[in-house]
Amino acid sequence: MNSLYERLNELKPDEEIEPMDVSDLEKKAMKQRVLKKINQQRRVPKIWRNAAAAAVILVASVTTIGLGFPTLASQIPIVSNIFSVFNEDQDGLYTAYEEFAKDVSQAQTSNGVTIMIDRAVYDGKSVTLTYSVETEKELGPNSGVHAPLDVAGASGSGGTASPLQKVEDRKYVGLITSTPILDEPLDTIQVSWSPRSIDNYDTMGEIKGEWDFEFELEAVTGNGQDVKQSVTDDGIEVSLDAIRYTDISTVIEYSQTVKPSVTEKWEWVTTDLLIQDNLGNEYLSNGNGGFSEHGQDYKWSTTIKKVDQQASALIITPEVILSKGSGNGYEKMKLDPIEVKLKR
Repeated sequence: MNSLYERLNELKPDEEIEPMDVSDLEKKAMKQRVLKKINQQRRVPKIWRNAAAAAVILVASVTTIGLGFPTLASQIPIVSNIFSVFNEDQDGLYTAYEEFAKDVSQAQTSNGVTIMIDRAVYDGKSVTLTYSVETEKELGPNSGVHAPLDVAGASGSGGTASPLQKVEDRKYVGLITSTPILDEPLDTIQVSWSPRSIDNYDTMGEIKGEWDFEFELEAVTGNGQDVKQSVTDDGIEVSLDAIRYTDISTVIEYSQTVKPSVTEKWEWVTTDLLIQDNLGNEYLSNGNGGFSEHGQDYKWSTTIKKVDQQASALIITPEVILSKGSGNGYEKMKLDPIEVKLKR
C-alpha cells in the first residue's frame, strides 16, 4: 500500500482532476486516517485538522467586555470563560476546564492582529488551550489560527483547531487541543505555540504575522486503571488498554490490530468508540489521534467528559469503518461491546 506522501507526490496538478462524490462517513474516516497515518513510522510529522464542519456554537451566554486593543495589551480576556463558548458542542467536555486551567495571559501583536493566550490545561495526555484574537478588519465566518502546539520532548502530535468564534466586531475566540507523542508520561511539560497566519478557510486567504508563545503546564492530578480487555471480529482486534481519570476529563487509551487479509481489501480501517455507562448516560468521544510504527496497527486515545460519579461501569462498543478510499465504497461494522468495571 502506497504511503499518503507517495500518493500525493504522484499527483499531477497540471492535469484536470475529476471530482468524486464522497460520503460523510468516508470524510470522517479520512480525517481520522490522516491524523493517524501522518504519525506513522518515525512519528516526527505533525498533523492538524480544523473543525470547520462543527455545528454553530451559541455565544449569547458569553460575557463580553467592551474594551479595545489596550485590553489585550493589558492581558484582560475578551470573554470571561472561553471554554464555555465551545462546551455545548462538545457534550459538556469543558465544564471543569476553567477551574483547573492555568492562567497564561500572554498577548502579542503582529501585522495588526493581536493574539492572546488566555488559559491552558494539561490532563496528562492532551493540552487544551483557549485564545482570543483582535483584528483591524473582519476575518470572515470560517477562519482560524491553524498552527500546532509543540511540546518539548515529543516526537509528534495530533490535534484539532476549532474555527474562530466571533464574540464582538473584530474580536474572536478559539480553542486548540493537542496530544503529544511522548516516550513516557510527564508531570510537567514545556509548550510553545508559533502561529504564522490567520487563515480564511472559505477564500484560502491569510493574514500573515509572527507570534511566539512559551509556557509551562503541570498535569492535572488523577489516577488510572489498566484494562487489557479486547474483542475480535473478521480479522480486526480492538483492545482497551487503560483509562485515566482526572478532575476535568476521562481519557481512554486503546489499540487496533488488523490482519493482512483485511488490509489487502480495505485501504482505510478506522475505529471509533461508542461509550455509555451502566446508568444509560452516553459520552461523546473526542479522538486525540494516535500513532503506528507500521501498517494499520494503531495506538490512540480518546477523551470524554468526567464519568458520572454514580456509574460503576462503562460499556464501550468499537465501531469500525472500512473504506476503499476515493469514493470506491465502504462498510461499517460494530464489534461486541466491552464492559469495563470502573476503579476510581
